[in-house]
Amino acid sequence: MSVKLRMRRMGTKKRPFWRIVAIDSRSSRDGRFIEILGHYNPMVEPPEIKMDDDRIYYWLDQGAVPSEKVGILLKKLGLTERWRMLRAGVAIPDLDATIAERRLKQPKAVEGKEKKKRPGKKKAAKAAAAAKAAEAASEAAAPKEG
Repeated sequence: MSVKLRMRRMGTKKRPFWRIVAIDSRSSRDGRFIEILGHYNPMVEPPEIKMDDDRIYYWLDQGAVPSEKVGILLKKLGLTERWRMLRAGVAIPDLDATIAERRLKQPKAVEGKEKKKRPGKKKAAKAAAAAKAAEAASEAAAPKEG
């Protein structure tokens, strides 16, 4: 039996709530599951993610494969990093210190950075034409030496 860690939809119409479950890979999305491992609620601000770390590690150790979305959630919580370090043999008491040390070495993201707005093709063409016209006008206004 192949086990996957994936999301099971709960909640009402237009108000989704997801449970993270260990489930047989042949079962349907909302089918019979083995164990509930956590939940994800995208409808609150900020989205709520809760998982039972010990059970996640247990199922990963048993060979369970997380789905793409569950993998993203595990990464957000830092569980994949912790799992890799546990597999590499880092002692549990040293784990948090090692993770904090790694994060200090990483470059920090710039907060509040706005995306640059690119002008559309028409606006870019107009801006280029205006620049050429301004150059031509400045050349015509400049006295010619000779």
